[in-house]
Amino acid sequence: MKRIRNLSLAVLVAAGAFLAVSCQKGSGPDLPPPPDPEQPSIDTRHQGPVAVFIGDSITWQWNVEGVGHPEFFSSNDYVNKGISGNKTGDMLARFKADVIDLDPHCVVIEGGTNDIAASSAESILERLKKMAKMALDAGIPVIVGSVPPSNSFPKVPDFRPEEHIPVLNGMIKDWVGGAGIAYADYYSVLVDEQQGLKKAYQKDSIHPNAAGYTEMEKVIKPILKKVLEENARK
Repeated sequence: MKRIRNLSLAVLVAAGAFLAVSCQKGSGPDLPPPPDPEQPSIDTRHQGPVAVFIGDSITWQWNVEGVGHPEFFSSNDYVNKGISGNKTGDMLARFKADVIDLDPHCVVIEGGTNDIAASSAESILERLKKMAKMALDAGIPVIVGSVPPSNSFPKVPDFRPEEHIPVLNGMIKDWVGGAGIAYADYYSVLVDEQQGLKKAYQKDSIHPNAAGYTEMEKVIKPILKKVLEENARK
């Protein structure tokens, strides 16, 4: 009998110690797990995805298996709304349906590559501004990405994109700096000495490959985290 009592006492002591440790770690049955420090705080005013990425084929291919990283979107609750061939005018026309109506916590806008051979940098910038205003009016914070580098447009062989893309990017950067909008500088991490897309990062002279998208993710992730956390505190 004494042996049974001793055994029962030992079991009770062990159970008590286990519960104490569980409570300290925040993993008991009535306590939530500790927060993941890598996950940004989210503004509860929005009910949609963490972010919508809207753009052209550079954005679209980011979500294509074997070229980009679909898991970058699925694992982070990001929605990819890139459409191949889109110009900024096309993006503006679908911005309400593809961004505003989804009620995301943030939007990442990247466009201009398909416009730049036929439109002025000023007109591209105005369309980007209109998209940003629509988002801000809806309380959605905005990140605008630079146009990635290129020194060859195969469909427009006489055009020199390496002369025009830096000008447009400079105008975008100057605008966002005074408009409370974040800027994702993809250009600087992807460009080579000839103002083109680095060979190691290109699928072709315009589009990044998987390694290029990895570099773009290194740029956008900390910016997204900062923007989301700042908006959650407002």
